[in-house]
Amino acid sequence: MKRLRLSAQIFILVASMIVLTLGVAFLLFDYQLKENLERAQGERVMGLAAALADRSDIRHALEATPIVHDADSALRRHVEALRERLGVDFITVMDRDHLRLTHPDPNEVGRHFRGGDEGPALAGESYVSRSEGTLGVSIRGFAPVRAADGQVIGAVATGVTLSRVGLLLAEKRQVVLLGTLLLMLVGGLGAWWLARYIKRILLGFEPHQISQWVQERQALLASLHEGVLAIDAGGELSLINPAARELLAPVGAAPATGVPAATLAQLFGDGTPAINQRLTLNGRALIVNRVQIRERARPRRRGREVAADNGAERIDETRSGGSVVTLRDRSEVNRLAEELTGVSRYAQALRASTHEFKNRLHVILGLVQLRDLGRLERYLHELDDTLIAPAAARVSGVKDPVLAGFLLAKGSEARERRIELEVELESDIPAAAEEEVCHLLVTIIGNLLENAFEAVAGRDERQVTLTLGLDAEALSLHVADSGCGMDAAQRDEVLEQGVSTKGEGRGYGLAMVRAHIDSRGGHLAIYSTPGRGTLVEVTLPYAVAPSWITDGVT
Repeated sequence: MKRLRLSAQIFILVASMIVLTLGVAFLLFDYQLKENLERAQGERVMGLAAALADRSDIRHALEATPIVHDADSALRRHVEALRERLGVDFITVMDRDHLRLTHPDPNEVGRHFRGGDEGPALAGESYVSRSEGTLGVSIRGFAPVRAADGQVIGAVATGVTLSRVGLLLAEKRQVVLLGTLLLMLVGGLGAWWLARYIKRILLGFEPHQISQWVQERQALLASLHEGVLAIDAGGELSLINPAARELLAPVGAAPATGVPAATLAQLFGDGTPAINQRLTLNGRALIVNRVQIRERARPRRRGREVAADNGAERIDETRSGGSVVTLRDRSEVNRLAEELTGVSRYAQALRASTHEFKNRLHVILGLVQLRDLGRLERYLHELDDTLIAPAAARVSGVKDPVLAGFLLAKGSEARERRIELEVELESDIPAAAEEEVCHLLVTIIGNLLENAFEAVAGRDERQVTLTLGLDAEALSLHVADSGCGMDAAQRDEVLEQGVSTKGEGRGYGLAMVRAHIDSRGGHLAIYSTPGRGTLVEVTLPYAVAPSWITDGVT
């Protein structure tokens, strides 16, 4: 036997449930509609009967001696006109002897009221009844007529026949039936669409293939280098991949099989969404992203509770279905950022140096072509005296060739931007014990110098000073500029990520510099006065390499 496809199974199941549910709902609604319509008609006719029982002309007719039972009486004509205007089938006034004073059929005037349900009204009660009379089965409202002294002198009965109620019910039932059929059609189309949609999002998998798909999903989670955890609505851990176990284990310890409740509380907190939140757990610096899972909550019914004020419908609230957290090792992210930023700074500085070198080379080639060897010799001496030797002398104390070359290149960039860059060394700067520290310095110095260059751009005095010094395994780094400076509020905000005085899309360089310095246990301070420039001071732990060799930069 051929197995039904998943889309066909979903369509048949959903369509059947929709048709069955709407069919049952229609029957229940039809029954409730009938009950409500009959109840409304009963309340209506009883209200009419009570209003008519208070009329003075009816009271006078029943107090008359003798009582007139005449089909041509003024009372009957007036009551019949009122009946047609109100849309009821009969209005009957009867005396204490159950004899009619009014009736739609003139021949019934003066005869006994039929139905046998008028007794309580003549005893002084108001009520609704259903009984068969001259016009057929009807819903009747009764009210007693009292004299001035309170004595019951008769009764008024108003009613509508079930045939009239049936006509009203048929009209409303037709609308409900058309609406139900339309809902069935829409539901069938929705079931068809749902079947195709589910089939599509499952990539064509059939039920017997889903287990294989789940296994592939587990393999995918296991292969992620990013940690993934999930908890359900009850706060229980429902998912954790191997990378998360490794990241949550203490440094140097083997990954644990479970996660302590205290760790889960730190990761998930109150479930509030978070993006790139920094957290330190078990000696590891982590970047945490948290997303809350929302699911629709079933509304609680309390009898015939009113949904909301002014008849507004209640909107189903959603409740938390748990949370998903992803983890990344911040040191790895920082390392990648350092590499990317360092490469960018290298490229920018080398581009400036290349441009400056090309300009000098063009001059040399021009003088060679002119065979003006004397002018060429003087030009080369000028370059050596004014550019090459001074620049090399300024960085002669920097023993790391990468950092020294970077500072030389930044000097070329400053000259190209018509900025006076001074590099001052308070002491020799030997190579660091860790190669990573060199890249970190390139990132920090590059960002600080770039900010200083931008601060002095467009000003009359364009001066930037970089001061380096080493004391007791701590590297001090100062960058001062002659820019416009900052006020106290700007100094407090400038280190926040995304905050910058240079416009939208900026404000990430200083935030990253502070993150790098904090990760190394360093310190950063900013001093600035409006109109007098800015000074940035950085102190960074710096372990000197056991041995270092210069590459001729002296």
